[in-house]
Amino acid sequence: MSDWWRRNRGALLAIVILVPLMVGIAGGWEFWNRVQGRPTFPVAAAAGSSLDFGGITFGPATAEVTSIPDAQLPPNTKIIAVSVRVDRHDATTSCSIPVLRELTGKGRVWEADAQIVPWNWRLNALCPAQSTRNLFPGGAFSIDVPFIVPDDVDGELGVEFTIPNQLPRYARLVVVP
Repeated sequence: MSDWWRRNRGALLAIVILVPLMVGIAGGWEFWNRVQGRPTFPVAAAAGSSLDFGGITFGPATAEVTSIPDAQLPPNTKIIAVSVRVDRHDATTSCSIPVLRELTGKGRVWEADAQIVPWNWRLNALCPAQSTRNLFPGGAFSIDVPFIVPDDVDGELGVEFTIPNQLPRYARLVVVP
């Protein structure tokens, strides 16, 4: 038996090295394909701070619990209105409508809901692309978005923006309502 091990030690050594290497490469490739088109890696700014990301300056961001008279909210919910100062520096970069993420606790995520909240949607809710730039003010402007969240939400929240050509990185501004 020891003669067999000696004759085949090169092949066995190759198997011991190449099999884990192939599994690692295949797993890494699958992971990268999964995350490259999704916001996965946050670039964060602390509460009250600004962040330069993808040619856009985000922040500072503010959040406050508010009430809107005609809003028919689901039971045990509240509205958190988020306002973020944005300066594109005359770039043609666009960004998404932000989402709100719970940074502690359950890590829940909320999107703006135009169906329930009678919000003035003429306010800026995103960074437009160049083709619609003439509809928005030049220079810095504010993005204002309401989020319906459960009553038990408190502590730090993250306002998150994605910029298509920056994925899988995304911008996160921390707010405390």
